[in-house]
Amino acid sequence: MSSNCTYFPFSLRDKAKTWLHYLPAGCIITWDELTRAFLAKFFPSSKMTNLRNQITKFTQKDEETLYEAWERFKDLLRLCPPHGRQR
Repeated sequence: MSSNCTYFPFSLRDKAKTWLHYLPAGCIITWDELTRAFLAKFFPSSKMTNLRNQITKFTQKDEETLYEAWERFKDLLRLCPPHGRQR
């Protein structure tokens, strides 16, 4: 892995850490390769589609303050790592 990926293993735990540990040596060289492999493993397209739909169809609930709605919206964005990511 490139030097950009050096600290990535320290951000993982449980299944993600095990997944990274068992990848064949040298199969991931760049940060983009690591990103694609990680997202493919832990954020399959069906999950991403569901999260994106929740984000694009977001509405404030009855009896919910604007602050509460905004916090709930930010939580949805956090659940969807590549949402709004620049390429």
